[in-house]
Amino acid sequence: MSKSNNTNQKNLFSFFSKKAPTLPAAAPSSSSSASSSRSSSSVFGTSTSTATSSGGGAAARGGGDRPPETSLSLSARQHKILSSITVGTKLAVYWPDDDEYYPCTIRAHRYLLGPDPGHTYELHYEDGAVETVDLLKERFRVIGGRKKRASDEEKKDADDDAVPVAKRSTSIASKRRRILEESSEEDEFDELEGDESDEDGGDGDSGSEYKVAGDDSAADDSLDVVSEKDDWLESEEEDAPKKGRRKGTVVKKITVTKVADKGGRKDGVERFVSPTPMKSSGGGESATTRKAVVKDIDFESFLSQSPSAGDDPRPVIAARSSSRAGGVTQSQNSPAASGRDNGGDGTLSSSSSSSSSSSSSSPPITGTIPKPIPGAVNQAGSHMHNHLKFFTSGRKDANGNPVGHANYSPRTLLVDYNELAKHLESGKVTAAQRQWWDIKSQYADTVLLFKTGKFYEMFHDDADVGVNVLQFVYMKGTSAHAGFPEGAYGTMVSRLVQAGYKVARVEQTETPDALQERKKRMQKGQKKPEVVCREVCSVVSKGTRTFCYLDDVRSLESGEACTGPLVVIKETLVEDISGSKDGMVVDGEEAGGGTKAICEYGVTIVDAVTGVVTLGQFADDVLRSRMQTLLARFSPSEVLYEGGVSGASKTLINFLKSACPPSTVFECIHPKERFPKSTAVDADVRQMLDRSNTDIKPWDVNEALRELHRRGYYPRSSRNAAVSSNVTEGISRWPEILRCCIEGGATLALSSFGAALFYLQRSLVDAEILSLGIVRAYAPPNTSETATCSTVNVSNAHNSSNPSHYLEEMFDQESQGVAGTDLVDQERKAHAVGLLNSVGDDSVAYSAEAYIDHMALDGTTLSNLEILHNITSGSYQGSLLSKIDATESPHGSRLLRAWLLRPLFKKEDICRRAEVVEELAGGSAALAMSEARALLKKTGDIERLLSRIHSMGGVGGQESIEQDRVAAYHPDERAVLYETDKHTKRKVGDFSKLLNGLRASAGIPELFDNVDIHSPMLRKIVRTTNDGGCFPSDMKDKLDWFFDNFDLQRAAKGDFEPSRGMDEEYDAACDAIEDIKRELNAYKEEMCSSVLQPRNAARSSWNYVNTKEDAKDKYLIELPASFKVPNDFYVKAKRGSGPKQVNKYRTPVVEQLVNDLERAIVIKHAGKAAGMKRVFARFASLRSVWMAAVQASAMLDALGSLAQVAVQPGYSRPLIVDCSPSTKPGIEIIQGRHPCVDSTHSGSDFIPNDLVLGRRMESDDGSNEPSVLLLSGPNMGGKSTILRQTCLIAILAQIGSFVPADRCTLTPVDKIFTRLGASDRILCGQSTFFVELAETAAAARGATRRSLVIMDELGRGTSTFDGTAIASATVKHLVERNKCLTLFATHYHSLLEDWKNDQSIKLGHMECIVEDDNEECPDAKNNITFLYTLGDGPCPKSFGVNVARLAGLPDDVLQKAKAVSSHFEAEMNGHSSQNTINSSAMVGDIKRLLLENNAENCDDRLTKLWRSLQ
Repeated sequence: MSKSNNTNQKNLFSFFSKKAPTLPAAAPSSSSSASSSRSSSSVFGTSTSTATSSGGGAAARGGGDRPPETSLSLSARQHKILSSITVGTKLAVYWPDDDEYYPCTIRAHRYLLGPDPGHTYELHYEDGAVETVDLLKERFRVIGGRKKRASDEEKKDADDDAVPVAKRSTSIASKRRRILEESSEEDEFDELEGDESDEDGGDGDSGSEYKVAGDDSAADDSLDVVSEKDDWLESEEEDAPKKGRRKGTVVKKITVTKVADKGGRKDGVERFVSPTPMKSSGGGESATTRKAVVKDIDFESFLSQSPSAGDDPRPVIAARSSSRAGGVTQSQNSPAASGRDNGGDGTLSSSSSSSSSSSSSSPPITGTIPKPIPGAVNQAGSHMHNHLKFFTSGRKDANGNPVGHANYSPRTLLVDYNELAKHLESGKVTAAQRQWWDIKSQYADTVLLFKTGKFYEMFHDDADVGVNVLQFVYMKGTSAHAGFPEGAYGTMVSRLVQAGYKVARVEQTETPDALQERKKRMQKGQKKPEVVCREVCSVVSKGTRTFCYLDDVRSLESGEACTGPLVVIKETLVEDISGSKDGMVVDGEEAGGGTKAICEYGVTIVDAVTGVVTLGQFADDVLRSRMQTLLARFSPSEVLYEGGVSGASKTLINFLKSACPPSTVFECIHPKERFPKSTAVDADVRQMLDRSNTDIKPWDVNEALRELHRRGYYPRSSRNAAVSSNVTEGISRWPEILRCCIEGGATLALSSFGAALFYLQRSLVDAEILSLGIVRAYAPPNTSETATCSTVNVSNAHNSSNPSHYLEEMFDQESQGVAGTDLVDQERKAHAVGLLNSVGDDSVAYSAEAYIDHMALDGTTLSNLEILHNITSGSYQGSLLSKIDATESPHGSRLLRAWLLRPLFKKEDICRRAEVVEELAGGSAALAMSEARALLKKTGDIERLLSRIHSMGGVGGQESIEQDRVAAYHPDERAVLYETDKHTKRKVGDFSKLLNGLRASAGIPELFDNVDIHSPMLRKIVRTTNDGGCFPSDMKDKLDWFFDNFDLQRAAKGDFEPSRGMDEEYDAACDAIEDIKRELNAYKEEMCSSVLQPRNAARSSWNYVNTKEDAKDKYLIELPASFKVPNDFYVKAKRGSGPKQVNKYRTPVVEQLVNDLERAIVIKHAGKAAGMKRVFARFASLRSVWMAAVQASAMLDALGSLAQVAVQPGYSRPLIVDCSPSTKPGIEIIQGRHPCVDSTHSGSDFIPNDLVLGRRMESDDGSNEPSVLLLSGPNMGGKSTILRQTCLIAILAQIGSFVPADRCTLTPVDKIFTRLGASDRILCGQSTFFVELAETAAAARGATRRSLVIMDELGRGTSTFDGTAIASATVKHLVERNKCLTLFATHYHSLLEDWKNDQSIKLGHMECIVEDDNEECPDAKNNITFLYTLGDGPCPKSFGVNVARLAGLPDDVLQKAKAVSSHFEAEMNGHSSQNTINSSAMVGDIKRLLLENNAENCDDRLTKLWRSLQ
């Protein structure tokens, strides 16, 4: 590039230092010089096109003499040129100083509106440079343009400015669609031309196919599947030719070929392109040229540029869907569409994108939107839907509420069909278009994948999403349009859902033939349907994704998919509740010091992957600490809350945004919602799928219970009992937890369950999940001292009116099964009652310990200790779970996670589990365990697969008849799918994985048969039920039946036949078919032997034709015409002529037999089709057997993982010691290490430390240490590490694991409280200091003598004096009242002075070495060396200036800080230049004065002392 004359220009564009090798310089002609006539000098050459416009753009590049213009008028030619430029178009832009064109690619395009309109484009050059320009002011060429007849002058200009680029064999206009599919197979699409009366391909199985119209360029190359007035583009384009087969058209096949990416794709997705031409645009291409187009396509031109690597795509989505002009609002199905905090538009974006997206209620932007050009590929933002007022600035929901209204629901849309018709070329809305808009009006916030033949089509704003997220390109036409084939559904939906969208799959549920039959059955005068019936078959979101056979499960198996549950929250503020809630006090404080409750929550957690529904209800404090614990435990992917005036508070909404993972999607469910109407043809089906009222109340408990009765998800209490109006009756066979919530009055939990039911029904996964009948309870950890003490009263008197107590008790019972503590018989309550009777009334707190069975960990502790996720990135790596999870199966990993969230408390429970771990870590059991781990690895995720098989076997009610009845109503049962072979293969593949996984699990007990097992718990786990174990003894026999009666290989090919005895009707039909065939042969023998003559000739000539089951006119009798036949033989057909003529006869006997045969074949085919489903249903009926094996194998896998931890170097089994009311709790760690930190930040090995708090369990003299350690030391010296590692060692010890220490002894800890770090909750209006004190308050109120508390630098969020006072008072409270084990790190040295002589507190510090200043060696500037060793006594300084030096603060700042610090220290130590008073010296002086007898001297000296004091 030539040197620029402008210095600034040189700096800005110095990256263009070398010429592009593919575009050498070309001397511009005089006709293309910078002048006012450049706007008319655009030429379209053979392979390039040039477009220029007058303006000041060239001057910006350091040259050109064009004067700037204040306004630009867009000529028709300029508009035509710009309309051909899309995102992904390659240009060559002219740089005047260099006199060269440089190639670039358009990555973004925006319209500039207002007084100075224009088109700004983001250009990416080949050398990586990026700039944004207005092409109206630039001179450029379009690389790869269409051929055009040019004038001589234009040809000359084109020759002068020619750019030597590779000539592409086709352009975007000749391509039908770009297909993204992750498959290595070739897909073929027959190019068939359908008749206009045939819907979606005519014969129903051709689908979205294409035709090649020979060498006639005027032929229609659009999809046949839009026939039967399903014509999406026909009404928009005046030049659309009439559809229909032309004579002489050759039917060919087009191959979709995998093409390597030129530049390489970072996501590793291979590109598949269907090179089917669009509608002919008038070019005269020959058949040979078209064939070349298929072979040599420049696939790069198909690509719509995606966001740069590492960027969140959602802000880009929001930007491209946001308003451009005329008040166009943001696309309502965008995940970035923000909503009102309390009952706004309802759809909240995920936390990561909400700040960057424009609000749907933002004011409209003034200006005009470019109109779409018929027959062209239009720009984003210019399509028809961007001009629809009811879809943009005038958007309203189905109830007429505009955007911004308190009750506005983004889920519905009010469609103005009159306005829609005005924007169509034909002036009317076709039946297919109305069908799409009718569905869109009920799913306005959802991306519709609209099935048309074999393709899922995306229209209007959904196509915008496809272009932005899926990297599609728009198809020609004024309506935005994109799509992909059915086989790519799983991949595309996965990408859309991960981006935060909800996706609705709209299937054809009627074939064209069925449509014709429906028309014939209709009475005269009725309006006949014009398109096949389509229904929404599923709505997939992050929280409702079940990973069915249509989905891509690879992301689930690899752990890349977000599989967090759906959490529904109902909130009631404190004004509506009174009394005591779960140990929290509503009005003031009780003597026990309970935490004040300000709200109460009802929650429903739905795990769509496993089908587990969890209910909970609890009170919460100002910090929402219990809600934080729930969110940390479940990590939701989608959260629903109540809108409206009485809905969720802004505090809760803001808290959810800050506490949930960044990818979480939030949605508001209003008190009144519109439920979508079914579009099914059958009225009974519509009645079952629809709710009783159009406007429903999702949060209403009675309405939810009535719906549960109506749909029959759970078994009825009596088959003969009439339906009662009382919704609380007839529930005796419902899941126990749900029944107890109804009977116990847990209205908040049931209210949230009602909203969850509404959302699941809307998503059409309600029956699939709820019919499993898995309902569990949830209760938050009891971190309140009052709650702990009240456990005694709740256990002794089960008559509490608080429903939370019922849920808590049921949760504890379930947790015992999860923990495995119920494997060995125990008499917990008898022991607890005995202990209660043995102590007095003053020892209630001690007796309450007998009822505790687990350690309580709240959300703050889980986060601070990095139990599940590391704090830095929030990822799994680096967490405590990642360090101990060596499980081989997903269900084993889930169980280990549950153990870590709820460590044990009872000594016998901990020791029992630790014994199993120790036995599996060494000896013969360890050898068997190593073999068992290999089998566990083969099991796969059998827990998830069980729920999938349940859904494939039919879902619905409790009995088989009811189940089949309800399952038949689901739209998927009627969906017309074309990839049935692939779907069948996936179904069979899942079933095969499950069978093989269970077979591997069933082989585990054999591995331990000859092992001498000492642990009763391990013996229970690995033995069969016949030997008193957990594994079902008859499991192998039950599995063998399925292996014997289900040929997996044949079934995968779709060639499945039910085995004998599986289906009586099928067996009877098969027998009838064989009997009829025998009767037909007997009839032949009878006729040939007695009627037809000669016999031998008749027997050899008689032949039955059309004997296959799918043939028409079955079993016609072929005989030569020369034979004389009886009168009842009548000719159906003939073949041949003359002497060789053969007649095809039918007789009444054969006709009757064939009719019977036809009926039997129909039954057989129906049984064959349902046979696989019956196998799945039979398998699902044995769920209790399979789940017993799942639980046993999961427990063995989790224990085996802990055994893998135990064999690591430096790990030892901790000693658990009981703590009676008369003894002191304690913890003693020798050479303990942090389990997640392998080395220091400097790279050296981790430094272990000793720590003793409280009781010395291993000392002979019975001496005790103080329970509180005041820890000081330099910043970065390791204080926080030793605090955290102490807690983590206690947690590991109480889950039965070995710990990273040479020796560890402790009494079980009931709760852990942490006060670490500094962070605010600005969205909740809580400052850093407030959060700090609220966490401190939780510890001060909730800690017991058995608790472990760690606090790091309490009081640093305020002034030194206030902070010191609060820290001192807190220490005093923990020592005197809580009496808990405490590690308190501080930099307040006055606090250390205050407590240095107290026997209940010991001082410690993290040791370090500090080099003094040396004038002879300027480099020695108080350098600090951290020893990371815990020493006794206080640390004299915090050495903050030294850490500041490590952080890189400037030297002058450091020197000033050091001087000020020294001055402060001198003042504190009494060495200030000002007058100071020493208290001890003053006391001595006064004492001597009192002993002296000289009154005069005494008066003088007292006067001096007084003045000094003053």
